[in-house]
Amino acid sequence: MDMTYRLAFIRTTDGYLKVFASAKGQASLTAIHVNPDVLMAGARLANLPELEIATLNSAAERAWLEEAVDVCCEAVELNADQLKSLGFIEGGRRLA
Repeated sequence: MDMTYRLAFIRTTDGYLKVFASAKGQASLTAIHVNPDVLMAGARLANLPELEIATLNSAAERAWLEEAVDVCCEAVELNADQLKSLGFIEGGRRLA
């Protein structure tokens, strides 16, 4: 079942891209990526539409270039398999 998630991105002080996903009535999810390219590989594996991949890439790149600045993104429709492809695990963190 697809849910609408709002994604936020930040580059951590130790050099990782941290991504937060939140949906109404759901626990927040966190994924940590080595860089935006890894996130984009996950987005392609998740079979997201090209427009959504471009939007995510733009936000991730902005966060990557502006260390410690939160960058939010448009709402994205995701299902459980897509969340896993993007590196999100409920109740925990995963380094991708």
